[in-house]
Formats: sequence, C-alpha cells, structure tokens
Amino acid sequence: MNDRHSKKRLKPKDENGNTGSGRWLITYSDLITLLLVFFVMMFAMSTVENQRFNALISSLKTSLSGNSILESMKYTTTDSNDKSKRDAESIPPVAKKLTDQEKKKDQEKLDALYTHLDKYIKTNHLQPDVSLVETSRGVQLTFREKILFDLGSAEIKPNAIPVLKRIGGMLQEVPNEVSIEGHTDNTPFRNNHSTIHSNWELSGVRAQTVMNFLISQDKLSPHRFHFVGYGEYRPVVKNDTPNHKAMNRRVNIVVIREDKVED
Repeated sequence: MNDRHSKKRLKPKDENGNTGSGRWLITYSDLITLLLVFFVMMFAMSTVENQRFNALISSLKTSLSGNSILESMKYTTTDSNDKSKRDAESIPPVAKKLTDQEKKKDQEKLDALYTHLDKYIKTNHLQPDVSLVETSRGVQLTFREKILFDLGSAEIKPNAIPVLKRIGGMLQEVPNEVSIEGHTDNTPFRNNHSTIHSNWELSGVRAQTVMNFLISQDKLSPHRFHFVGYGEYRPVVKNDTPNHKAMNRRVNIVVIREDKVED
C-alpha cells in the first residue's frame, strides 16, 4: 500500500529522463514575449511622439519667420513636388566655399541678370515702384506695395501679373537661391473679414504669394526658394509720414550670391 502511494507522488519524467514537467517554462516564455511586445510598443510610441515634437518645433520656428501661413494659400502642387515645396519654404540657402574663379563666374552671372532687369524696369517705366540694387548679399528687386497688392491685401493685382511673369523668366537665367521677403509699415492691421490678423502675418503671406506665383507660373525650381515675413520690424525709413510708410510696405526678391548665407 505504501509503495503504491509513493509511486503516485513521484514526478513524471520528461523525454530526457529528467523529473519535472517544465510547464513553468511555457509561462516564463509567455511573460518574456509579452514584455518584448510591451517594450516594442513603448519604443514605437516614443518615436511617434518624437516626430510630433519635431513637427511642433518646426512649426514654431516657421511661424516666427512668417512661414506658418501655409493653409491660407490656395497654391497646390503635384504629389511628386510637395516635398520640394516644403523644403523650399523652410530651408535657407547654405553657404558654399567657392574658389576665386567660381566667385568670378557667379559675379558675371549676377551682373548679366542685373543688366537685363535694369533694362526691363527702365523700358517699362516701372520706377520708382520697382527698384533694383546690388548688395553684398546679391541682386535685390524691391516692389512697393501699390504695384503688387491693395492695402491690407495679399492677392496679387492683375496688372502686376505680366511684370512678375517677365521677371520670373529672367530669374531662369541664373541657378542662384532666391529669397522672397515681405515688409509692412507699423500701422496696426485691421480687417475683420480677413484670415490675416497682424502685419507680421500679412508680410509673410505676401512673400509666399509672390514665391508661389514664380514657382507655378514661371516654372522655377522650388529648391531655389524660401520666403520670410519681417512685418514692420525692418523699415527702410521711419514710419513718420504717409509717404515713408508707403516706402516700408514692400516685397523684396533677392537673388543671393552662391557664397552667402541668408541672415
């Protein structure tokens, strides 16, 4: 009797002849698998949050420079160049180390562009609404507000369309980076029927409007462009008279030298 009960208490042997069922290994492996799945999910979630954080930082940066006004515009592109458009709007030109010979060739290209632009402006009697200067940054075209936009508006005037088309055609003569820069005077922005709420936004939307026009109408490469809105904070003269305020309301198109970094 005792022997029979003793045999019942014996643990079964596995296929290797060892005692014990080893069922605890199944539970242990399930636990390890669940832990692995848990950490994989945590890692995936942290990656998504990191992407959202980077997107937030990018949005804050661009909003401070006038580049956040993307949804207010009607400009559309094909899927193939959407990324190029976004890159063009957010990435400023990168400095290049040029040899003396390369600098000379770049200067020659800008000189030729300046000559063509100057001739067009004078032939079509666009002064003083359109002015042209050569600076240390490059060749700069300045459009006073009244030739491009109505007061407080970011919609290009019909009469300005052929001017921008012709100038865009001349910009095809050089491969340089192009900066579109919007400016306003210091008069507080007031338009209850507009999606724009400040001079800063207005300057940024206007700059983007001009950039989008050049890209879409003149087929210029989006990789060359970026835009920025300075609002009222970079006046060329004091905002002390109506004429001076009109001078401060402007859009600059700057063709940048290849060895310069955008400020």
